[in-house]
Amino acid sequence: MLRAGAAHDAWVPAVIAAGLAALGAVSLQLSALLSVVPQAPMELSWLLGWVLLTWATIAAAVALVMTRRSRLTPRAPVAPSIVLAAAAVAVVVLSAALHPPFGTGGGGG
Repeated sequence: MLRAGAAHDAWVPAVIAAGLAALGAVSLQLSALLSVVPQAPMELSWLLGWVLLTWATIAAAVALVMTRRSRLTPRAPVAPSIVLAAAAVAVVVLSAALHPPFGTGGGGG
């Protein structure tokens, strides 16, 4: 399955999206754990988490657009790219629900 996905154009952005989403979720969770130390490390971790999640969203959108374009040409299966992009979107949505950027429980404002 991985070999088939590696031949697909959308594979690289899908892997990048999944990796950035995972790192962003870990960084946001780390910022929640760092709330007992001085503000600077917690704020830096929180900001890094949201930057990573933003780039993960962009990479997932690129992967889905590339998947849509290459579905017209029967080259390689697109399922691995779609699964990774969907996993990245799920991690971003879950992280946004657990660590809202604003409002009650948010880091901003």
